Amino acid sequence: MRRVKNLNYIVLLIIVIVFALTLQGNAANKTYQWRIGTLVPKIIPLGAGMYEFAQLVEERTDGQIKMDCFPVQQLGNWMDEFDNISRGSQEMGFLPPSPRYSQLSGIYLDFIVTDWDHFYKFFGKDGFLYKYIEKGCDQLGVKLLSFMNIGFEGYSGMKGPVVYPEDITKLKIKTRVGYPTSKIYYEKLGPVVSIDMNEVFTALQLGTVDCQANQSVETVYTQFRDVTKYFTDINSMPAFCCIFINKKLFDSLPSEFQKIIQETADEVAAKVNNTSQANEEEYYKKFEEEGVLVTRLTPEQREAWIKLAKEAGGLWDKSRESFGSEFIDFLLENL
Repeated sequence: MRRVKNLNYIVLLIIVIVFALTLQGNAANKTYQWRIGTLVPKIIPLGAGMYEFAQLVEERTDGQIKMDCFPVQQLGNWMDEFDNISRGSQEMGFLPPSPRYSQLSGIYLDFIVTDWDHFYKFFGKDGFLYKYIEKGCDQLGVKLLSFMNIGFEGYSGMKGPVVYPEDITKLKIKTRVGYPTSKIYYEKLGPVVSIDMNEVFTALQLGTVDCQANQSVETVYTQFRDVTKYFTDINSMPAFCCIFINKKLFDSLPSEFQKIIQETADEVAAKVNNTSQANEEEYYKKFEEEGVLVTRLTPEQREAWIKLAKEAGGLWDKSRESFGSEFIDFLLENL
């Protein structure tokens, strides 16, 4: 009888081991089909980076993770796409942090970062702004993988030239802004219109707006050059985007897949940043060759824009109501 019992235990143990190995094998061979979206076309380094990222991850996971790529907001407005990633209805995105959330919106203050050196310093993995956004994303169920910059935002459109902020007032320019915080800055200078990026070309064409204050020179050249006569490199903020993934999904992946995704994100982000930085000067030259009046600000001229943001009663001061004095003081302390 004892021998029969021992035999039953052995058989049961074998069954458990086989079952566990089967589960492990199924997990190891599990395949994923994800959606990843961005707000720009493939011809922009950011858009090309999304396609390259998807391809590299598929290759490096031996086809176990595949992604369908959706450029130019095909999955919806870019802020809606961020919400989708937070909820888990969309797996990934090459998107800006959504200013709908107070823990993310502070970086959309104009004139925090106005050059590439400070972008790498503050938005690099050890930078205080990277860590600030990483913490906010974590609270929203989103994993931040890397930061990118497709160029510094300028002031462009059909009226100009614009050298100093007061030129906007003198020329009676209707300015399109992309972010609520920018509205606080530009409404001191003239009429402000907030419209989606998809409507900018038609709005400039019809005169609904005269200029826009948030697109880098590369984006303007590739998408809006037919409705641009003037461009000023005010460098109000980086045209930043991030590589995001739903945090719950990322945490559920095998560690080797997490490593592949993170390392590939870092590799592609570095390439996008390097390409975008190199392209900036090239696009300024192209604009000038096509007859667009390009204004490159001197440090003294740029300081006039920065001063208007940081002076008492200016953008930063007024933004204390939106973000709290603690955040504004946090910026001033760390910059």
